[in-house]
Amino acid sequence: MVCTVAAGPRKGKKPRDWKEIRLTAAQALGKTQKVYGATFGEVDEVGRRWGHCARGAGWGLNSQIHALGDGAEWIRLQTKEIFGTQGTFLCDYYHVSEYLADAAPSCRTKAPEQWRRTQQKRLKRGALQKVIDTLAEHLEPADTKEELAPVTNAHRYLNNRTDCLDYPRALRLGLPIGSGMIESGIGMSCRPDSKRPEPLG
Repeated sequence: MVCTVAAGPRKGKKPRDWKEIRLTAAQALGKTQKVYGATFGEVDEVGRRWGHCARGAGWGLNSQIHALGDGAEWIRLQTKEIFGTQGTFLCDYYHVSEYLADAAPSCRTKAPEQWRRTQQKRLKRGALQKVIDTLAEHLEPADTKEELAPVTNAHRYLNNRTDCLDYPRALRLGLPIGSGMIESGIGMSCRPDSKRPEPLG
């Protein structure tokens, strides 16, 4: 979130507003240079900025694009729209881990951290179905409100994204599985009173 004020001459105290700014970034494998882009625009504008970043980082005809995000549907769609068959999308590992951490107390009351770490290890070695099956054993009743159903939320999240959770491939190729590049680029643009969760795993 970025604090903004209206343009023009000052007449008294200008009202402030917090607006969401969307940040994109690209980096060539093995390179240290990062190319960033940011916009207040809609998702198609974010996609265009993402493409500009990729080209700035060296995107060419034979490039393979490793796209990474929090699993939001619009990000996945922009990956296909901008990068086409050159792009593959991976859900941010730490975002997925947050779902597992929320579900852990319901799945193993006495050792939630141990349970969460076990599921994370399974994801990293490609045992996604085992994680989904384990969650399925602890689903809340169907009429449970979403905010009170962390296991169901995690189960649904993983089930709907089985095509973008291939962590073994990314690790094998030396590709990132977390969004650290974006987090580091956010810097002081974050709202001062916001609380960012600590990475898990």
